[in-house]
Amino acid sequence: MPFDQPIVIATGNPHKVGEIGAVLSQIGVEVVGLSDLPGAFEEPVEGRDSFEENATLKAISYAEQTGRVCLADDSGLVVDALGGAPGVISSHYSTDGVETGITREQRDAANNAKLLANLEGVAPEDRTARFVCTMVLAAPPPTGGGGFQPPHPTTPALPYDGRFTKRLAGKLPHWDQGGATYFVTASLRKGETLSDSEKAIVLEACTHWHGSKYILHAACVMPDHLHMLFRTIEQGDASFNDVAQVMHSIKSFTSTRINAARGVRGRLWQREYFDRLMRTPEEGDEARRYIEANAMKAGLVDRAREYPFLWEPEHGAGGLEAPPSKSGVLALVRGAFDGRIGLPPDVPRGDNGFGYDPLFLTSPEYQRTGAELSADEKNARSHRGEAARLMAREIERLRAQS
Repeated sequence: MPFDQPIVIATGNPHKVGEIGAVLSQIGVEVVGLSDLPGAFEEPVEGRDSFEENATLKAISYAEQTGRVCLADDSGLVVDALGGAPGVISSHYSTDGVETGITREQRDAANNAKLLANLEGVAPEDRTARFVCTMVLAAPPPTGGGGFQPPHPTTPALPYDGRFTKRLAGKLPHWDQGGATYFVTASLRKGETLSDSEKAIVLEACTHWHGSKYILHAACVMPDHLHMLFRTIEQGDASFNDVAQVMHSIKSFTSTRINAARGVRGRLWQREYFDRLMRTPEEGDEARRYIEANAMKAGLVDRAREYPFLWEPEHGAGGLEAPPSKSGVLALVRGAFDGRIGLPPDVPRGDNGFGYDPLFLTSPEYQRTGAELSADEKNARSHRGEAARLMAREIERLRAQS
């Protein structure tokens, strides 16, 4: 995909354009904002269930309207003790996602008051949270033959066609077929269990590559094991990430992050995992129902979808559906900024931020709020800055393949 024109940042906010542009300029990529282009553009109605869906919707819509490669983002605050809320309605949390026309200052105050009220009685160590930013890069519809194709269909399984590659990982045989759907179970080492905040880290890792390396149909993080149902999707070089690559990425990332938080070293997960290829859509549906009911059968919740560490396209973080157009998603990345929500009267404090910043104690010390960081510190550590840096790497990869 050539980048012979500046990338359109799908926002009219010049500060956001400048912040993302500063990162992309380091790899020689120019950007423009919507306000830099002639004409008027129709703003798509977001209202989806996940950051990924909202960012994808915006990126595709503006790519189609401008005829240019577009980058869009969606961001918000995720609080583990609240099951991921405020999430996609972070800006309008106090009004349950409804725009009421009040000023930004009034809205921030109301959002913060509701957040603190909903966390009343929750211990400091259980108030873990993170700001999340998802960025999506999309191409416009091709004007002629060829070009980037739409994201892969979301059928739950790929029938067995006999083309397998057998691979041994440890002592178990594993079967790889590009584009197939797999039901995978990974277990912790004997005696290890995950806290709720650690489960949230694992679930975030599972959803991180949704829409780019694989389509995730379901995931459930239990105290001592993980279930996933996903379909690998073709990459720009016509290859597929096999199950071993996917699981290594998830296990390595979560081990590093959880061990760092615990202040320990060592292996967290068992070396082996169990995977089963879904040969029919019916097998895929059966596996998905098993994943959905897992926490309920274990007695962790009374109803399956009450479990906060269950993820499905229509539940929790939501799914990334293939858009009904010829535009294509080129890259999807997610950045995060970890911390905790402080306890009154210690918070709110700080004058250098807005939104939830005065309540957000930044990791790893949890001493200063986001509103007490300097602008340079915040840009270096922010969720949007991390997402922009990850997107720069994706753009470099795309340029190398074109």
